[in-house]
Amino acid sequence: MNTLVPIEDVARHFSVSLSTVRKWIRDGVIPDNMYVKVGHTQRFALERVADALMRYDEKKKPESLDLDDDV
Repeated sequence: MNTLVPIEDVARHFSVSLSTVRKWIRDGVIPDNMYVKVGHTQRFALERVADALMRYDEKKKPESLDLDDDV
């Protein structure tokens, strides 16, 4: 079972600032379905957030160049 943790724990786990985590949320790097909003706070499943960050990183990588094509 995934334990839900506060935003401070997410920042600490990934060694980033709270502002960075909030930006990830605003920018959709951490999608809405990765956390639960309780009142004015959010609770995150770290494992799911890590998966989202890895998928986002994969999308941002430039396509590899095929050096065997016409030169």
